[in-house]
Order: sequence, then structure tokens, then C-alpha cells
Amino acid sequence: MQKYPSLNPNQEFDRSITISNLKLSHLEYKNVEGKNLFERVKGFQNLVGSLRKQKIILYERRNMSPPAQECYGMDDYGDIFYGINFASADYLGLCTNEQAKEAAAAAAQEYSVNSCGAPLAFGASKYYMQLKEELKDYWGMKEVLLYSAGWLAGFGIIKGLIRPYDFVVMDELCHNCLTEGAFAATKNVSRVPHLSLEAMEKKVSEIRTANPDACILVVTEGLFSMDSDYTDLVALQKLTLKYEAFLLIDCAHDFGCMGKTGKGVFELQGLQDFSNVLLMSGGSKCLSTNVGWVACNSFEVIDYLKFFSSAYMFTNSVNPVQCATALAQLRILNSEVGNRLRIKVLENYHYMKKELNARGYQIIGYPSPILPLLIGNELVCRVVTRLMIDEGIHCNGIEYPIVRMGQARLRVNLQPQHTKEHMDTFIETFHFCFNKATKIVQESLEKYQLALEQQEQAQQAKENQNKANFNDNRMELKKPNL
Repeated sequence: MQKYPSLNPNQEFDRSITISNLKLSHLEYKNVEGKNLFERVKGFQNLVGSLRKQKIILYERRNMSPPAQECYGMDDYGDIFYGINFASADYLGLCTNEQAKEAAAAAAQEYSVNSCGAPLAFGASKYYMQLKEELKDYWGMKEVLLYSAGWLAGFGIIKGLIRPYDFVVMDELCHNCLTEGAFAATKNVSRVPHLSLEAMEKKVSEIRTANPDACILVVTEGLFSMDSDYTDLVALQKLTLKYEAFLLIDCAHDFGCMGKTGKGVFELQGLQDFSNVLLMSGGSKCLSTNVGWVACNSFEVIDYLKFFSSAYMFTNSVNPVQCATALAQLRILNSEVGNRLRIKVLENYHYMKKELNARGYQIIGYPSPILPLLIGNELVCRVVTRLMIDEGIHCNGIEYPIVRMGQARLRVNLQPQHTKEHMDTFIETFHFCFNKATKIVQESLEKYQLALEQQEQAQQAKENQNKANFNDNRMELKKPNL
């Protein structure tokens, strides 16, 4: 196993942990009450404070160099590390390419670095307008609207189009921006079991029967990133047509990297009818920018959003540097180079899956640049992620509430530029760290259980002593006076 050099050579990390309670989720602290806004949130530190002391909260790791296949990083506690990067969501490994950097630098020199306004307030640039045109051509859609982030696009399209009397039916694992947008728009939101076309049709049918004149929006994703899976989009689109509903597909994780020319899973599956379809995506995965966008074959829909989507109207436009960067990356996606990168990243996926399966580990979902490596136990997952950093591997641990309780995993982000040596090192390191973490957690649970038993024994002894003292006092009271 290749051991990457530590930048803390004199520090031997002790990753043993002390369990003070088995509460692993922070959600119980979400709906806090009390008139003092500052005081009522302090109880949250009872959970995260103890975890931070043991350095197993990794919430703000940061890059100390460009996030390439190998890079420097720093954890939340100031420890610097170096190693192989399986954490960054750069699915085609384009964020460090020279074309994009040159385009960004040229745009900064020409325009400066800020858009200085929303689109309706003189905030667009020639790069902004060109990006819209090339996204339309790439996706084969008639109209595109740019948002300043992918999250804003997901939230903004639903909140901009759906009204309180409308209905939204969505896959239960849809991204936060979609669920937030839906619940902000209407109380009539239904979430159906993941990927179940049967459940989706049942719910849409029920709504249509009870509300023959209502607007129904069905929401799904092209690629669900935490499970690396997807529904049958062709069948789902036909289902929506059957009930006069509309379909929104979030392509944030499949845009650029899935399908023969990178359009997404809808291309992979051969979806052709977009008569009732809205598409949205973001550029953070394959365009190396935070830009988001919505696409549709209806001019009227996109024009309406310009006036009624607050996430578009009241946010600064995507700045010229990001637009120029996105344009450079989009042209790579739409080239033979893009085709080769898409082929290579899937080859890497198949190699990793085969080797990890051979060692008895479970990989969730379908082939994509995302490889979800199931661990199960939340605490084991946290310790594995910590140990992997110590051994020179950057990766992300994912746990409840992002995924179901007991389904914690590593989300391994692959890139075409990862070599066989990189992947072999990951596999060997993970195997080592998983076994070590399992042992650490088991020992900690045994100590926790012993401490509970000792507390119970001490409590029982105290109660017995109090009972004995009470009986002694009663006997004293019953003694006759001589």
C-alpha cells in the first residue's frame, strides 16, 4: 500500500473515540424553541462539541492546492494532509485544464470579475449570452435561462412556476433545492418511494381524479448522486403525458458525463419527446463553475420565469469569468476529447467496482462517475473517513439524514485521470481503514456499555443504601422510650 507523505511527521494520530451517547443525528436540534434566539441553539454543542474534540466532525476541509487527482488539504483542526483526491465532484477532471484557466483570465482582463447586477439590471455580458446559446445547442432545447447557482435553478424553477393550488409529486430522494422549492410554492407536495413508477402513477392518478383541472408537476433527477441510480425517464415522461402532467428532470449530476455525447441520462435512455418536459442543471460538476440553468422548448415558460422567478430576478448574474470558464468546458464536453473522458471515467468505475466487490464490499447503483461504497454504521463511516485522510486519501463520508439511517457510505468521486495506481491505493487503504475503524468503534461501544452498566450498578447501590437508611430510621422511631 502506497503511503503518501505526512506533513505532520512527528504526530502519531490517536483515532480512538469515546462514546458519551448514541445520538448520531443533529436533526433533534433543528426545531428548537424559546424566545432567546442565541441561547436556544447552544444545546446543539452537546452533540457536535464532543465530536469536534475527537476530530471526527469533518465539515470544513479545504483545498490547499488545486483539487486535482492528488492535492494538499487541511482539515477543520488545522492538520495539513496530502494524497489522492476522491472527494472533489469534478467528474471529468476538467477544473485544472489550461483552456478553462486561460478563458477565465482573459474574461477577467476584459470585463473584470463581477457582473455588478442582476440580468434585468445591466448584469449580463457577452459571455453570459453566448453561454445561453451554446447550452441551447448542446442540449437541443429552444430556450435556456441562466441562474447564478444550480441550487437556485432547482428552487427557482419550481417556486417560479408552481402556485399554492398546484400539485407537486416527487421522488423521495430529490435534491434539497427541489424539495425546498416545492414546499415554498405549495402545501400540495407528495413524495413517493424512490424510483417507483408504480407509486408515482398511483399518486398522480389520485390527484388527477380528484383535481381534473389542476396543474401537476412531477419531479425527478437524471442521476441521483447519493445512490448513483436513475428511473426510466422514457416511461415516466409517457406517464406524465397520460395524466396531463409535466415533468422536471434535474440533470445536475449526469450533465456532461452521461450519455454518448454527455447530455445526460435522458440521452442514455433515448428520451425524445420533450413536449411537457423541463430540464435543469448546474455547472459545478462538469463546467467547473457554480452556474445553474433551466431549459425548455417553450419560449413562454422561460420568459415567464424571467419575471416571476425571484431566484433569477433578485440575484446578481453569473459573472463573466464563470461564463467564460463554462463556455470553455462546454466546448470540451461537446468534442472528441469529451467523448474519451466519458469513456475513461466509466472504465475506472468498472475497475473499482470489480476490485471492491472481490473483497466483499457492496457498491450501490449504476455505472457513473459516482461510486457509493456502502459502510452502514454512521460512526464507523465517520472514523473511516478520518483514517483515510491520515493515510493520504481524500473522500467524503455520507450519512443520515442525507441517506437513510444505517446506510452510511463513502461517496467516491471518480475522474478519468485517476490511474490504476490511484485506484489500487484507494482499495487497499479503504480495506485497512475499514477494519481498523470497525475495531475502534467496537471497542468504544464495549467501553460505553460497560460505563452504562457501572452507572446502573452505582444507581442501584445508591437506591439500596437509601432504602436501608430509611428502614434504619423507621426502626429508630419504633424503639420505646426507656
